[in-house]
Amino acid sequence: MKEQIYDVQTKITANAWSQKDQWPSAHFLAALYVLESVNGFGPNKFRILLEDGVDPRELIDNPNLFSLKGKIGDKIRDSIKKITKITSDDAYNRAKKQLYIAEKNNASIITYGHSSYPMFLLNSNYPIPVLYVLRGMNFLANLKSVACVGSRKIRSPYNYLHEAFSRTACKNEFAIASGFALGADTIGHKVAYELSAPTICVMPCGLDRPFPPENRPLWQLFIKYERSVLISEFAFGMSASSLTLRKRNKLIAALAKGVLISQSSVKGGAMNTYRFAREQKKPVATFIGDGNEDTSGNNLITQEIKSADTVFDLTNNEEAFKTWLSKL
Repeated sequence: MKEQIYDVQTKITANAWSQKDQWPSAHFLAALYVLESVNGFGPNKFRILLEDGVDPRELIDNPNLFSLKGKIGDKIRDSIKKITKITSDDAYNRAKKQLYIAEKNNASIITYGHSSYPMFLLNSNYPIPVLYVLRGMNFLANLKSVACVGSRKIRSPYNYLHEAFSRTACKNEFAIASGFALGADTIGHKVAYELSAPTICVMPCGLDRPFPPENRPLWQLFIKYERSVLISEFAFGMSASSLTLRKRNKLIAALAKGVLISQSSVKGGAMNTYRFAREQKKPVATFIGDGNEDTSGNNLITQEIKSADTVFDLTNNEEAFKTWLSKL
């Protein structure tokens, strides 16, 4: 299927999804929560509603408005018909609570129609319909970012190389997108801060429960840093889990134009981001492995290299970094 490019400023004008610069109403947000609870109704199904201009509130009352054909569409329509008033009422109460907490925390809740919703995310295969955002609302939509991820126990020389690559990216007007974890993620975020560059901290939890707790000082720094974006697909009050960590990695890849995995074992969490990058057809870069198990992921990436990918040697080769970045 040919990729479609969406323009919020034109396509959503006079559309049921149009928020302009406003948050969704409690009723609209509740409808999104209800549909999220329907088995099989993921991000790409929400984008179908956007394409069709269907109001999610109306879809709950009239499931036949869902245009997807075939068995999957029939199954989803049947599931929507079974939504109970209790489910709808619970979702409305949850929506009101989330909007209240967002305001209390100086955060925002946005969906497709908001002017700050990232176009790169909307055009990905993971167009999350509800984003929770703290800071960065004035520039989030147009950020050009590269994901910089790796091991929580990143070591020499990969820690220095991760830092060097991040510096080159920032100097070439890329935001650093990462998952706020210890190790490699923290290095990239700190480089962006030191260079007064933008950084996107993609959280595996609600924005009122920063994770990991060891990075709380960094969190306190970033909630005051004017060029940081703290973002999550998870509602306020939700704690991190193995599932949310995995989804967080998918969102990192979706927000970025390319993905650097500086150091990882084959079983490392950063390899989830690598697999999502492959799924989303994003260019990938890594550093050559040094023969140790904790770089077995680097070796796998090297073996599976595609035309848009690159494998850097173990030197601070700024020109090589710039060349790969320039192609993103």
